[in-house]
Formats: sequence, C-alpha cells, structure tokens
Amino acid sequence: MIWIGSGAQCIARVRGRDGALITQASITGITFTAYDLDSATPTVAVSGPTALTVSGVVFNAAQTDERWTVDSTGYNFMYEVLESVFTTDGHFYKVVFDFDPASGQDFVIPFKIKANMP
Repeated sequence: MIWIGSGAQCIARVRGRDGALITQASITGITFTAYDLDSATPTVAVSGPTALTVSGVVFNAAQTDERWTVDSTGYNFMYEVLESVFTTDGHFYKVVFDFDPASGQDFVIPFKIKANMP
C-alpha cells in the first residue's frame, strides 16, 4: 500500500528463464505499463506503455541497501513509479514490466499496489 500523492518503488530480484539473475547485457528492453484495476476500464492503461532504459533499472550485481528487507541476497531491478499513476483512493493498481531478453521469450513481472489517502 502507498499513499496517494507518493510514488512506489518496484523492487525485485529478477531471474531470466534460464534461472540466472538478469544483467544489463542480458536484457534488450523493458516496457512499463500501469492499470487501475478498480476503474470502469481495468484493461486500459492509465500510464504507458513506456520504454525504460535498461541501464537505469537493472543492476549487474545484487543490491543490498536498506530498500531491500527480504533477505541478504538483494535485488537487481528497481523502478520508481511516479505518484501521478496512483490517483484514486482505495483503488488497486497493476504495474507491469515486460522484459525483452537478448535471447529467449519475453517475460512479465507484475506488481499490485493499493493507493489510499493519508
């Protein structure tokens, strides 16, 4: 859950279909799209699709800073979704990242985020 008027950090440890952690060189493109699941048109994007710069969101080594509290291994993907995406109190939003690897099939990482008034 996030407060309306704030962004959301989408952080993950992402592995490719081969099971290895992705790197900047292993991904040729990433697209971001967001949907308001509680709107009258939940399959219509409220943001995106937007092409992301791979080097700006994928890390070649796992990061273990204070943002990651799941384990000691860390994360290798992080994108900050702007607050302008989350506009309606009590609504759930689906944020989808579509990864295009250098080889193999595309894969998707979804996040579900609820927005509430502070």
